[in-house]
Amino acid sequence: MKPFILLLKIQLLGLFGINKTLHADPAKAKRTLALAALVVAAVVLFASAYSAGVAQGLVQIGLAEAVPLVAVLVGAIAGAVAAFLKTNGVLFGFKDYDLVMSLPVPTSSVVLSRIASLYAMSLLFGVLVMVPAFAVYASAAGVSAVGVACMALSIVLAPLLPLAAAVVLAVLIAAVSSRFKHANVAVIVLTLAATLAAVFGSFALSGQSDDLAALSALGAQLTGQLAAIFPPAAWATAGIVQGDLVQFAAFAAVNIAAAAAVFALVVRLFVPVNSLLMSSRPRGTFSFDGDKGAGAKSSTPFRALMVKELRLLAATPIYFMNACIGYVLVLVAAVAVAVGSATGMLSLDLLPPAYAPFVGALLPWALAFFCAISSTTAASVSLEGSARWLMLTAPVSPATVLGAKVAVNLAIAVQCLAVSAVLMAVSLPLDALSVAALFAVPLAASMLAACLGLALDARSPKYDWTSVYEPVKRGVPVFAVIMIGMVFCVLGMGVTTLLGVGASLVLALLAAAVSVAAYRGAVKRGLRA
Repeated sequence: MKPFILLLKIQLLGLFGINKTLHADPAKAKRTLALAALVVAAVVLFASAYSAGVAQGLVQIGLAEAVPLVAVLVGAIAGAVAAFLKTNGVLFGFKDYDLVMSLPVPTSSVVLSRIASLYAMSLLFGVLVMVPAFAVYASAAGVSAVGVACMALSIVLAPLLPLAAAVVLAVLIAAVSSRFKHANVAVIVLTLAATLAAVFGSFALSGQSDDLAALSALGAQLTGQLAAIFPPAAWATAGIVQGDLVQFAAFAAVNIAAAAAVFALVVRLFVPVNSLLMSSRPRGTFSFDGDKGAGAKSSTPFRALMVKELRLLAATPIYFMNACIGYVLVLVAAVAVAVGSATGMLSLDLLPPAYAPFVGALLPWALAFFCAISSTTAASVSLEGSARWLMLTAPVSPATVLGAKVAVNLAIAVQCLAVSAVLMAVSLPLDALSVAALFAVPLAASMLAACLGLALDARSPKYDWTSVYEPVKRGVPVFAVIMIGMVFCVLGMGVTTLLGVGASLVLALLAAAVSVAAYRGAVKRGLRA
């Protein structure tokens, strides 16, 4: 038990970079912790208000008894999705695997500590979603002491089954991909397939209930649909609403049994799967020796560095998913619009006449949102890690090194946006100004994300990471790019709604100017050891 507690402590302290912050400069640590506290408070406030608002809306339309069902379902699945995206890098393919496995602790303790950290993340999502919703339900419908106890237990138990499913899916992806020559590429493809399947599944499910105006009359039907999606949520609801301890006991048993079974599975596969993934990792970046060196000499330094960045992106699944999923979703949305328009399933005539003109004005900003939160550069300098000496000693200028990183981001963005914008332009009846904005606004958002991400990461790189997850998911530049991108898009939507499409083109030009200035500033400061 003691090894498990120590390993879990390390995992939790490293979950958001807390351990590094505590051992950093005291003044800097205070500033970082104060900023983190403000961000956490803002996220908790927003999530709680949103959850309570949705629950209050269900109560107002006569679906009070559906609140616990929706809360358990959404809270558990949201946490499982977050854990699934983090599994690669926590359970599999983490940098310090050899060091951890050399410790005098059993494999079961290592696995349990890492699954427990994933559970902690899922539980956090569950608390943010379920507690406010349960509070609204209790105040609106009243709840017995048994119901309160079931609420508290459901918060703890609900994440287990979806988390188990997420871990099993991640194990299967890692196990299957480890059999391929290019294991990391296989991980990316399989993870993308699973993510897109979930996206399409949610849209298909939402499309089953078209009569939203009569939602209050369809309360029983809606509850039945949600119960069919995730029966354990219905069992938990029976305990909360009706005090049915038999069904709640079934809910608890299923969740605990699933967690135990998955733990046993991961313990069995942890070492062989990680060994296969480690053996398939690329050994280094590029070489100037032998045949590969001859091939590299025929290229320019800038192109060679771009190839290096692309190989790193393809060899790091969590990096690709975090930095490029926005562009994938833009392509998927464009294809969906084109197919819907061609088949007659999607038509602007279905919208109220007052809303139709806003489609052309706001559609570019919808695409820009996904581009603004997707940046391959926000962690690109930090990801050099212990191999940064190659970047620092290469006989090329900082402009070449940093420019290659930006060029990779923009190369991906331009190709995805060109295809997406053309598909949407030919599928929807847009005027010339809206078509121009459809190209310009998302591209400007991509430039802003790429150049700001590079400037922030190059200014204060974090090379001492032990898992790629740290710079890719927890890095300050990544968080800053996402926040700035969201503010930019919300501001753009507001200004465009008030002033028209022409204003969006002006904002795109301003964003491009800021991007160029940020890039020049990064080049001027150069590279930091």
